[in-house]
Amino acid sequence: MKKIYDLSPEIRPDMISWPGDSCPEITLMHSIKYGSHSNLSRLTMTLHNGSHIDAPHHFFEAGIGASEIPLEILVGDVRVLRFGGVKTITRKMLEHADLKGVTRLILATDNESLWKKPDFDENYTYIDIGAAQYLTEIGIRLLGIDYLSVEDFQGLDGVHKHLLSQGVVILETLQLAGVPEGDYELYCLPLKLGKVDGAPARVILIERD
Repeated sequence: MKKIYDLSPEIRPDMISWPGDSCPEITLMHSIKYGSHSNLSRLTMTLHNGSHIDAPHHFFEAGIGASEIPLEILVGDVRVLRFGGVKTITRKMLEHADLKGVTRLILATDNESLWKKPDFDENYTYIDIGAAQYLTEIGIRLLGIDYLSVEDFQGLDGVHKHLLSQGVVILETLQLAGVPEGDYELYCLPLKLGKVDGAPARVILIERD
């Protein structure tokens, strides 16, 4: 059987969240333990908690929403590329990688060590605007990364805006520890929420033959 990698962190109230973004809340509304016919819970969270996609509407009022993104972009062959020992992934680094024919790319970085910390760490690895421009030039349609943002904490370079304006789906908050570099089948299925800025998604990789 092909190995399946689950890249989605568990949704829970104490999970790492972006500063200013509320943490998820899971409330038990009805309980069998206390006499109810069934257990029923309510989940309250933002659309960017946990593994999620950013849609163009996140930064552009007229941009398409999460449910308007074609499934053909979200499912298919993907390359996992590892970068260790770097804080900023640049155009030059990507130019040295073999990305010919790749349309979906997931970046595995030293960010995986940050998941061991209880709180958000703003010193994560990200891509700069030159790298973002290179990826759109070579036809990347989906870009994922192993922390809460593809862009630096201050967001000064406009990486999100550049990628989304060029139709690149951004996939954030992935956990890639133990995933070898290479090619996989990607299944990223966001909740169908309409014209919204993003959507939580369960994300898995399946080994290829």
